[in-house]
Amino acid sequence: HPFHDALVSFAERRDITMKRFDGIYAALVTPFDHNGKIHVDALQRLIDKLVGEGAAGFYVSGSTGESYLLSMEERKYLLDAASEAVGKRCDLIVNVGIIATEHGIELAKHAERKDNVSAISAVPPFYFPFSKREILGYYHTLAHATSLPLIVYNIPAMSGIQFTFDDLSQLLSDDGICGIKHTSYDLFQLQRIIQHFPEKNIFIGHDELFLSALSIGAHAGIGSTFNIMADKFIRMQRLFYEKKMEEALTIQSQVNEVVAVLLRVGVFKGVKAILKMQGIDCGVCRAPFVPLSAEEERMLGDVAEQNGLLG
Repeated sequence: HPFHDALVSFAERRDITMKRFDGIYAALVTPFDHNGKIHVDALQRLIDKLVGEGAAGFYVSGSTGESYLLSMEERKYLLDAASEAVGKRCDLIVNVGIIATEHGIELAKHAERKDNVSAISAVPPFYFPFSKREILGYYHTLAHATSLPLIVYNIPAMSGIQFTFDDLSQLLSDDGICGIKHTSYDLFQLQRIIQHFPEKNIFIGHDELFLSALSIGAHAGIGSTFNIMADKFIRMQRLFYEKKMEEALTIQSQVNEVVAVLLRVGVFKGVKAILKMQGIDCGVCRAPFVPLSAEEERMLGDVAEQNGLLG
């Protein structure tokens, strides 16, 4: 096996594979300064804000974090900075997904050296027409490359990979894989996964479906908009558990008003713009993303004001 040296036996794995994740995990933006470098001070402020609001943890170097616009060294540095900023206050999950398996292992091993990282995660290898067998093999290899459990990142709209229920069942049957980040509108598939694998961690990855996902058994979410309104999702989940469904639905409707505008202007760019309005300047998204227009910023400001995001 080409990665034999990277594999670890089940006996050597830490007993955190079955850790239960519950609550709100913000898919952190990656702040940049005016020179385009990772802005550690802004990252610290953002993490402090979200911990104060009650976030259960953070998802580092994901899509929202523009991970595929970062170099390997920047992805490691970003985790170094996030790990130091978080300390022991909450969980860290790190996306190590990348095309080459050996690069994913390198990022995973870097994550393993952080004592506050609870799990790694990975998008499917993309761009090349990998077979399903190759994609599933990629996950099984990453899942046993370190002592950290793996969360599969199911995001068909961006990866181009459509996992069947059988594919996901095969992955979840691997005891090195502790869950799935389900960024898909397929709630039928989500419900079946939760039903058949109740011991695994199934995160909803579409913020606009958060309440719907809770209703079919999800306990946790990883989301872009948690950066700008984590408190709304925390309240929504509490209201759901209290069976105050109308109040919870009111909050989901507010969330969806914001999401609708973010989808028009670009989610990652829009989240950073609203963060700046909230007093945390995380810069702009890297090229080839282009800056927002004045009209787009006005639209964001209006919807943020209308839905209580600006104080």
